[in-house]
Amino acid sequence: MTTYPLSEPATIYRTDKSGGERKSVARGSLADCADILADWSSEDRATVVIEVDDMTLRYGSDEIEELLQFLREKDADRKSSAG
Repeated sequence: MTTYPLSEPATIYRTDKSGGERKSVARGSLADCADILADWSSEDRATVVIEVDDMTLRYGSDEIEELLQFLREKDADRKSSAG
């Protein structure tokens, strides 16, 4: 997975079940968006996308799961190096 700076501004969007209206759920850095979605169930995360605001970059449900796994591993590595 290609990662981009976690400080990039991003927005979480959800589309209603009919595929019609798209709503902004939250905004912040890519790291902020990942932190928000980490607390959601995988079923809820499957209903959203993260779009990096200044790029044509979109994280769908599979990419969100990969991003969260990457950040968990990075955090675990950081904690094991510090301890």
